[in-house]
Amino acid sequence: MMALVLKAFPTRLRRFKEGDRVSPQDDLSPQSFDGLANAGYIEKLPHASKSKKQDPSKAD
Repeated sequence: MMALVLKAFPTRLRRFKEGDRVSPQDDLSPQSFDGLANAGYIEKLPHASKSKKQDPSKAD
């Protein structure tokens, strides 16, 4: 799951600015991914729908 930074915030390793993308795997300490989302600093992006591969047996 990815999220988009809405408000800039610092972490121990770097500063995230508006428009950056973050994921739960990023080191956001001392904050947490869910804590930042609940406080309005990041917006969780919906999962991208995976395109279905066409069945070759049904090709024209």
